[in-house]
Amino acid sequence: MIIMKPSLTIIMPAYNQVRNLRMAFDSTVRALAKAGIDDYEILFVTSVGRNGFNDGTIDIANKIASENPRAKHLFDNSFKNLGYRFRQGAKAAQKDYVTWVPGDDETDEDSLANILSHLGENGMVISYTDNKEVRKWKRRFVSRCFTEFCNLLFGLKFRYYNGICIYPRSLLQAVPMSSDSFAYMAEIIIYLAKSGVNCKEVPMKIKPTTASASFKIRSVYEVLGTLAALFWQIHFKNIRVKLR
Repeated sequence: MIIMKPSLTIIMPAYNQVRNLRMAFDSTVRALAKAGIDDYEILFVTSVGRNGFNDGTIDIANKIASENPRAKHLFDNSFKNLGYRFRQGAKAAQKDYVTWVPGDDETDEDSLANILSHLGENGMVISYTDNKEVRKWKRRFVSRCFTEFCNLLFGLKFRYYNGICIYPRSLLQAVPMSSDSFAYMAEIIIYLAKSGVNCKEVPMKIKPTTASASFKIRSVYEVLGTLAALFWQIHFKNIRVKLR
């Protein structure tokens, strides 16, 4: 008997990825085929830069969406941070489950296929990078500090909070998402984990990159603000996601 995989929405946020977006899309489509997923949609979510600049990423997203009926493009004519773009994709999602794949083509295709093969399993699936050495040491240090800080604040033991995750759409849309910062995925994971949702962690490999990460003071303040608000909501207001 053939067991059909559930349907899946993939949110693909992209900003200044004119060189990578097409490759990220093609690699994702191949990973979906390897994982045996036939019913899916891919939502590009883009915006212009702070000064209205468009490097061509928006045009590529439009072109792919016009060529492939499974691809759609959500565009904002003002600059939006990553968390906002993910929320827009989550609101527009139509399939049973929701995940995201970055538009920078950083994710190894076979690793992505392995993550997607867990589609339909109980609870949420979150991934962690198991070849961290391909990243610059500063990026590894900041990531480790962020992970340990989240675990300490909320009494959790996750290995990573910024990887590719899979959620049932009904659960994801029930999360009171509010963060525009880079801590937006941690906000979702923590809300669900503290609400009693089961979690499976799976490894993920990323491709080496020559890009160097830059951490602006404004971004640090935004992340700290997200975690402070979440700490208040979880520990003092006792807000939890209602499980159906």
